[in-house]
Amino acid sequence: MTANYSTREYREKLYDDLHVRLRDTAILMCAIFIASIGLNMNSTAVIIGAMLISPLMTPIVGLGFGLAIFDTRLIKQSLEVLLTQVLVSLLVSTLYFWISPLSYASSELIARTSPTIWDVLIAIAGVIGSRKKEANNIVPGVAIATALMPPICTAGYGLANGNVRFLLGALYLFLINCVFIMLANIVGTRIFMRKSPLSSFNELNIKMKIGLISLIVLLVLPASYSAVTLTMDQARKEGIKQFVGKEFANHTIINQVYKSRNNELVLTVVGDPISEEELETIRQKQASYGIQSVQLKVNQV
Repeated sequence: MTANYSTREYREKLYDDLHVRLRDTAILMCAIFIASIGLNMNSTAVIIGAMLISPLMTPIVGLGFGLAIFDTRLIKQSLEVLLTQVLVSLLVSTLYFWISPLSYASSELIARTSPTIWDVLIAIAGVIGSRKKEANNIVPGVAIATALMPPICTAGYGLANGNVRFLLGALYLFLINCVFIMLANIVGTRIFMRKSPLSSFNELNIKMKIGLISLIVLLVLPASYSAVTLTMDQARKEGIKQFVGKEFANHTIINQVYKSRNNELVLTVVGDPISEEELETIRQKQASYGIQSVQLKVNQV
């Protein structure tokens, strides 16, 4: 007996799991409520506890698997469950943050308004374990919940407080993570299928084939662009951090702002004055930190 589900077995398992059940909805509501408390109270331990009981994994995995084998019934069923879970999650998190006496944005909330490549990698890591027969869904479920639950709770915070930046940033992070999880499932499924693919794709008419392939392409292109953009942003932030920390180690920086629109780093420095020759020498060292394109501006007080 193999350790992993065959493609047909895994499809039947997903068909059985992909239903909007009262039990799963109640568990999801509890998980979202607990995660919202953790984000509100800035408690990482509480957030992790909520992820342990989250049932968000199945519809995302089902959607990616359905796209991989071109199963329109599985795609439709997964979308219905996913949309229901997203609406329930938004409702519960919005309600919590609306009644919560703590209206300030904690660091945990702020962190979920800007997507990073690390969230995506954590989510992809959980996909592999979902195909094993003997293993339970805790590990892959937590990995996927790590990428999905905090953003949807943060979107609820944005709705409850009328904060459009939090709402759009969190929803964007949620969408990007969903797309990458689906793409990981598409690639993984095609690998696991090996020489015994399902015949459902051959049975589709030409319009359905073109539609499904176009959908996959539409998912791949923006997700790939986002991956490149996120990686470049992270590299630039790390380069700026190291550059400022080392080259201005002998100066006191009271304010540091990076303006992405102008690609400009503005530093406000107090203490001994820095001559133009010294500033030019410092600027020439930017290339060694990978931020040669960043315009450095220093305000001396």
